[in-house]
Amino acid sequence: MIVRLTGKLAEAHPDHLVLDVGGVGYQVWITLNSYGALPRVGTELQLHIYHQVRDAGQELFGFISADEREVFRHLISISGIGAKTAISMLSGALPDEFRRRVVAGDEAALTAIRGVGPKMARRIITELGDKFGGSGSVWDPEVVARAGTTIEVANEAAQSLVSLGYKQQEALRAVQKALQKVPPEAPLEDIIRAALAG
Repeated sequence: MIVRLTGKLAEAHPDHLVLDVGGVGYQVWITLNSYGALPRVGTELQLHIYHQVRDAGQELFGFISADEREVFRHLISISGIGAKTAISMLSGALPDEFRRRVVAGDEAALTAIRGVGPKMARRIITELGDKFGGSGSVWDPEVVARAGTTIEVANEAAQSLVSLGYKQQEALRAVQKALQKVPPEAPLEDIIRAALAG
């Protein structure tokens, strides 16, 4: 399974790019957000990859940030939302903004995204509200900034706790608390250790 690719950006288009990795050109589908963050053609680029394998073939979906890939994975876990639809949805909002809309239950803001109707918006809110920190437990930007880290790292720490058996809300609270204890710019492992220590 391909999870990351590093190579030279050979072609860039709003919905896909071609990455030259050791002389092999990989076509990778991307969001408009990732397209807007691409360097110039010919520059080295690292992409976080979601590798989809189906009977019809294989496709690669690439993201500048691991955070955007994480939201993408949550979206495709919902019945009726395929990879191309998820890419289209994430082209309409940055990951943090998308999470805020879901947590707030903002159906109108979600349906403003191309490809999201009222029924799908309700399903996204129902299925992802808790996973994205519903019940009012979202990251405090000041706490994250003071810790000298990023929302992406905080999310990764929380997901690590979930994989260890924590419930989503417990993981979010534990990481938020840990961010207030660790020294600035602490590595991910230290944040996880601090969260486990309580």
